[in-house]
Amino acid sequence: MKKKILWKDAWQAITGSLGRFVAIFMLMMVAVFTFIGLKMTGPDMRSTAVDSFKNNNLADITVVSNYGLNSKDKQKIENQSGVKKIEYSYLQDSTVNDSKKSLRVYSESKKISKVELTKGHMPKNNSEIVISYLLKDKYKLGKKITLDNHSSLKHKKFKVVGYVRSSEYLDKHDMGQTTVGTGQLSGFAFVKKSAFKSGTTTGIARITYKKTAKMNPYSTKYSNYINDKEKDLKKELDKNISAKENKTKNKIAEINDSLTKLNAIVAVKPEYQSQIKQLESAKAKLEHLNKPSYTVNTRDEFPGYENYRSNAERIDVLSNIFPVFLFAISALVSLTTMTRFVEEERINIGTMKAIGYSNFDVAKKFIVYSMLSSTLGVILGAFGGFRILPGIIFEAYAANSTMTGFRSQFSLAWLILGLVVAWACTTLAALYALKKDVKDRPAQLLLPKPPKKGSKIFLERITPLWSRLSFNHKVTFRNLFRYKTRMLMTIFGVAGCTGLLVMAFGIRDSLSGISKNQYTNIIKYDMIAVKNSNPSSKQTSDLLDELDSNSVKRYKQIHFTTLNRNLGEDKTKQTINVIVPKANTDLSKYINLMSSSTGKKLKLTNNGVIISEKLAQLTNAKVGHYIKLKDTNDKWKKFKVSGICEMYMGHYMVMNNQAYKHYFDKEYKTNGYLITTKSGKLQTVSEKLMATGAIKGINQNVNNKKTIDNLINSLNKVILILIAISTILALVVIYNLTNINVDERMRELSTIKVLGFFDKEVTMYIYRETIILSILGILAGYLVGIWLHSFIITTLPPVNAMFDPNMYISNFIYSALIPAVITTVLAFIMHKKIKDVDMLDALKSVE
Repeated sequence: MKKKILWKDAWQAITGSLGRFVAIFMLMMVAVFTFIGLKMTGPDMRSTAVDSFKNNNLADITVVSNYGLNSKDKQKIENQSGVKKIEYSYLQDSTVNDSKKSLRVYSESKKISKVELTKGHMPKNNSEIVISYLLKDKYKLGKKITLDNHSSLKHKKFKVVGYVRSSEYLDKHDMGQTTVGTGQLSGFAFVKKSAFKSGTTTGIARITYKKTAKMNPYSTKYSNYINDKEKDLKKELDKNISAKENKTKNKIAEINDSLTKLNAIVAVKPEYQSQIKQLESAKAKLEHLNKPSYTVNTRDEFPGYENYRSNAERIDVLSNIFPVFLFAISALVSLTTMTRFVEEERINIGTMKAIGYSNFDVAKKFIVYSMLSSTLGVILGAFGGFRILPGIIFEAYAANSTMTGFRSQFSLAWLILGLVVAWACTTLAALYALKKDVKDRPAQLLLPKPPKKGSKIFLERITPLWSRLSFNHKVTFRNLFRYKTRMLMTIFGVAGCTGLLVMAFGIRDSLSGISKNQYTNIIKYDMIAVKNSNPSSKQTSDLLDELDSNSVKRYKQIHFTTLNRNLGEDKTKQTINVIVPKANTDLSKYINLMSSSTGKKLKLTNNGVIISEKLAQLTNAKVGHYIKLKDTNDKWKKFKVSGICEMYMGHYMVMNNQAYKHYFDKEYKTNGYLITTKSGKLQTVSEKLMATGAIKGINQNVNNKKTIDNLINSLNKVILILIAISTILALVVIYNLTNINVDERMRELSTIKVLGFFDKEVTMYIYRETIILSILGILAGYLVGIWLHSFIITTLPPVNAMFDPNMYISNFIYSALIPAVITTVLAFIMHKKIKDVDMLDALKSVE
C-alpha cells in the first residue's frame, strides 16, 4: 500500500508552515556551520603547516655560533644519533644601501629548509640575490642593492632577481635580532654558495632527524624528542668553548710575539709601522671578542612558528565552548517548535488514527518534516563549516603570517556527530511530543485540548500591588505564567544568545586593553640594550656619549639575563626575562611593578623576587612559594616569590642586586640598560648604539607591541565572526518563538479584536510579554556571558600572554542592543501579521 495521501499530507505540512520549516533549517545550519567550522579550523591550520614543512623539509634544529662552526663543531653535530640530514650554510648580516634596513644573507639551501620562489628566478651567478617577498615593494626586480657589510662576500652589489618565502620565517613582522643597523632584522635573502669567499667560516647548520619524519610536529611526542636532542647537542657543543677560547688566546700571543719583533726593528725600518698598526687593531678586536657561545634552536624559536601554533590552539578552545551553547539553544527552540507543531496537528492525528492509520504512519509526517529541515540545515552548514569558515579564520591570521596554501579537510566523524545532534534536537523532540498524543483515543484527539485549570499567580496574592495594575498588565502577567514552557524557552533562548554576545564583546574588550596597559602603564622603557661581554674603552666611551645624547630621554643600568622552563599544557620552552636594576630608585619610571590582586606598588626585597602574573599561574606559585627555573647553563635555580606583578605579555622576573647575589651565587655586575628615547628617535638611537660596537643586542618594545597588536587583530576578526553568528542565532530564535506565540494564540487575538481592541493594542497585548521575557533573557544572559568570558580569558590566551580580565559597560550595552533591536524590528513584522488576520476564519469552531 503506497499511502499516497499520507505522503502528500507530509509534503503539504512543509509548504503550509514554511516559516517554521525555514526556522528549524536556519537553527541547524548556524549551529552545524559553527560547530564544524571551528572544529576543523585548528586541524586545517596545522595540516596546512605540516604540508608546507614537509614540502620544504623544514629543519628540526639549527645551530649557530658567534665564532662560526669549525670542523670540531661539525664533528659533534654529525656524531649525533638518529640524524637524517645535515646542511651547512654561510650567512652574513648587513644593512642595505646605507640605510637602517638590515638583511640576513644566507647561502642557498637546497636540501633542508628550502625556500619557495614567489616571483622571478633563483640566483644563477655570484652577483644575483633573491630576497623576502615581504620586501618586494622596497627592492624591485632587476634593481641592484648594495650590502654595506660584505666582508664574507665576493661582491657588495647584487641584482635582485627573485622573491622567496621561507618556512623558517612565519612571522611577517618579527624577523629576529642582528648586530647591525638598528639591531632588528628587516628580512632575509639568499645568494649562491659560491658568492661567499673561500675560507668563510660556516654560519649555520640545519639538521633533520630520521624519527621526526613520521611524527606530527605539533605533537607532545615530537616536542619531547626534539627538546632532548637540543639539550644533548648543546651539552656536546659547549665542550668546544674552551678550545675556541684557547685558540683566541694563542692568536693574541702570536700577535704579541710579532709586535715584539716588529717594535725592535721599526726604528731601523719605519715602513713596518703600518704592519704594527694592523696587528694592534687585530689584537684589540680579539681581546674584546665576546665569549664563544652556541645557539641551538628548535622550530619553536623560528620567528612566528610558536605564534602560528598558538593561533590554531586558540580556535580549538573556542570550538569546545561556542558550538555547545549554539546547539543547546537550537535544541531548546527546536523542542518548542516541534511541540507546537504536534499540538497544531492534534485533530489531524485523531482523524488519521480514526480511519485506521498506525502510530508509525501518523509519525511519518513529523519524522519527514523534522529530518528534512534539520538534514538540509546540516548539509548546508557542514559545507560552510568545511569549506568557508576555516578559510575565513585562516585569512584573518594570515594577515600576520607568511603561511599560505590553506587546505581544508573533511571529517566524517564531525559530520555524523552534527547530523546525530541535529536529529536529536528535532526528530526526537517531535517524537517525544507525539508520544502522549498517539496514546490517546481518536475521539479525544478530535476535540480541542481542554484548557488548564485556572489558578492564582504569585502576584495576585500581593493585593496592594495587584490591585494597582491595569487590566492589560494583569492579563500580561497571567499569560506569562499560563504558558510557562514558552516563557522559559524564550528566556533561555534570549539568555543564550545574549551570553554569547557578552562573551564575544568581552573578549574583544579584553584584547583591546592589553597593548595600552602593557606598554603605557606597566612597561615604560622603549628598549633593552645588552652590552658585549668585553667592550674596549673607546667602545664604552662612545656608548656613554650616545646614552647621554639629546635623543635619549633617560636610561638605567641593569643586569639582564634569561631563565627558562617548559610550561603550559604542551610543555613548550618559555623564556623568562630577568631584570636586576643597579639601584632601586626611580625604577617605576621604567617598569611599574603593581600587585595583580590589589593594585598596590610592589617593592624589591633582599630575599625574594617579583614574577609576572602569567608565570605565577603556569607554575601555580603564590607569594611565599618557591619556583624552580633553569639558567642559561641548563642548571636549576630556586627562587622565593615575594610578589606577583601585573603583566600581559611575556614572562618577567625582577629582583635587586642583593637577591641576585644570593640566588645566582656571583657578584652583581651590570651588562645592559633600560632606555627611554625621545619621541621619534627610537630607530636612530638603536642604530647609533649598535654602531658603537659595545652593544651585543637590542630588544625594542615596538616589536613586542606589534606581536600583541597582530594577535589582537587576528582574534578580533574571529570574534567579529562569532558576533555575527550570535546575531543570526538571536534573530532566528526570537522570530521563531514570537511566531509560535502569535500562531498559538490566534483565536485569542481574534477574540479581543472582535471585542474592540485596536490593532496596536492587540499587538502590545501579546508583544508586552515578549518584551518582558526578552529583558529577563538579557539579564540572565549577562550572568551566562560573565561566566563564559571568565572561562575563556583563562584558556584562550597563548602560554606567554594574558588578557585583560575587566569587562566594560559598553560590552553589556552592545550585547543588549542587538536582541533589543531584533525584538523591535520583529514587533513591526508581527504587527502586520496580526493586523491582516481574518477574524471570522480564526474563530471558526473546530468541532
